[in-house]
Amino acid sequence: MKINFFLLFVSLNGYEYKVYMTQPSQVFDLLEFFNYQKELVIIQHNGKIHNYLNKNFQYLREKDKIEIITIVGGG
Repeated sequence: MKINFFLLFVSLNGYEYKVYMTQPSQVFDLLEFFNYQKELVIIQHNGKIHNYLNKNFQYLREKDKIEIITIVGGG
C-alpha cells in the first residue's frame, strides 16, 4: 500500500519546521500536534488574526508564517 504525504516548510513562532502530513491540515491541527490548548491561544497566520472559533480557517501551505500567542490569566 502506497501512502502519499505532503512536505511543507512553515515558520512557527520564528522557527522553521518541516511538516510531513498524510492529508491537508489546518493550523489548529498543527497546534494539536504541538500540544497547545486551542481555547487559550490566538493565532496570527500570514498576518491575519484567528481564534479557534473561526470556522473558515485556511489549510497550511508552503512558507506559511504562524505566530502563536498564549492567553495567560493571573490574580
